[in-house]
Amino acid sequence: MPPSLIHLDPGPQPHAASHHDLVWAFSGWACREGCRLHAADLRVGDARFPAHTGAIRLDAETAQLRHGLAPAVLDCGFWGVAVLPAGGFWHSLQPVMLLEWSDGTWEEWPARAFAGPGPSPGAIVDTSADRKPAEDIPLVAIAMATYQPDPPLFQAQIASIRNQTHGRWICLIEDDGSDDAHWAVITAAIAGDERFLARRNTTNLGFYHNFERALTRVPAEAAFVALADQDDRWAPEKLSVLVGVLAGRPDAMLAFSNMTVVDRNGRLLSETFWPGLDSRHDSLDALLMANVVTGCACLFRASLLQLALPFPALGRLAYHDHWIACCATVAGGIAYEPRSLAGYVQHGGNSLGYRRRPGLRLASRIAACLLLSPAIALAGQLAMVRRRLAQPLKLLVSLPDTELVCRTAFAETLRRRATLDDDGRRAVSTFAPGPRIGLRLLAALLRPDRRGKAFRGVAARLFTGRVIAHLMSLLARLRPLPAARRSVTGERGHAG
Repeated sequence: MPPSLIHLDPGPQPHAASHHDLVWAFSGWACREGCRLHAADLRVGDARFPAHTGAIRLDAETAQLRHGLAPAVLDCGFWGVAVLPAGGFWHSLQPVMLLEWSDGTWEEWPARAFAGPGPSPGAIVDTSADRKPAEDIPLVAIAMATYQPDPPLFQAQIASIRNQTHGRWICLIEDDGSDDAHWAVITAAIAGDERFLARRNTTNLGFYHNFERALTRVPAEAAFVALADQDDRWAPEKLSVLVGVLAGRPDAMLAFSNMTVVDRNGRLLSETFWPGLDSRHDSLDALLMANVVTGCACLFRASLLQLALPFPALGRLAYHDHWIACCATVAGGIAYEPRSLAGYVQHGGNSLGYRRRPGLRLASRIAACLLLSPAIALAGQLAMVRRRLAQPLKLLVSLPDTELVCRTAFAETLRRRATLDDDGRRAVSTFAPGPRIGLRLLAALLRPDRRGKAFRGVAARLFTGRVIAHLMSLLARLRPLPAARRSVTGERGHAG
């Protein structure tokens, strides 16, 4: 049997949880001389979790050509969702990927091992947070994720936190493996202030899992949690206003505010972070599709962590604020404060930068891509086109698939952890694991009920990506199967 080439997308080791089932999204690609991937399953003990196959993986071409497989197989991708029960012994097992090829043969490849039980919310209590200056003032735990922070911007953010009018807070800084020079910037900025508690990871986790680690450090006595980026600037009244909003809305689990947008020198770029956007934050159906809650502008009740932790096990392109907002929606609701209580600093190092939403211009571009999808799919079969248009094809095809994996994992986790109303059940059904997700996206896009421009825009973009990817997959199957020009060896990654 010819050797195979397999790549498992990287991601941190999934942690077992004692109080929730773990939802783990896995993905990757595989190819072999003279064959196509017919099926892929993840096996954990006696449990098997089927994956979607035939996904377009433009990133696989370079590795295939490097290992002598030509022409490259584009429809070699797979992804799926595994659900592992709380309190089980599965964390001691070795996950295995099972690959079935078009010639009827099977292969087994070890996937990423589990990391064992992870911390529960409130399990790690910092003794320095055990001060009670005023019993009637609730403790706010600020979870800040850092990585190679820009020194002036970080120092300005720390100063804005110190200037909060709310009198009782701690800041839990989780650094994602910055080098020694940047770690020195962090420690120097907080030196002498016991309200700041910094810890540095030995390996880089990515901001999604780094925020998750920070949230596991929230002490049991905290009443509220705020999320902080390393480079924004808070208004002095931010915490006190949002605490007041939640005090006036006992049903709400999370409050978020508007923000201004400024450059690194403080020059105003926009009075609002959401210019002209008809957004919905009161519906899981709308919020799961299109998040409008920005982490650095929100504050939520610490009890929400019982639902949110552990995060669904995903790779590096998931967003912590999207997950927390979805949890808050099903747990009680979200309140919005229209005042701008923070300045979002736009600069070249943002993980996710601010962009003006062009409204009709964006809608017309999506519509044009949908109408031209057969031509785009056909052009994508040419290696020269793929090289010259690598970034647009990534945005049109690869990114929507990644977003679908994240939303599917979010939906399945909420279905298992929360009690959902009709709106919630409709939301998770759109992204339920299984076939025909493109048709479900189209049905969501065409529903007459009001969900907002953000919902329509994201649904249209994801649907367009599915159409182009499906057409590319059909055309790819008309191409000859790869033949090895030289010996092929396995390309090993880590399960995502």
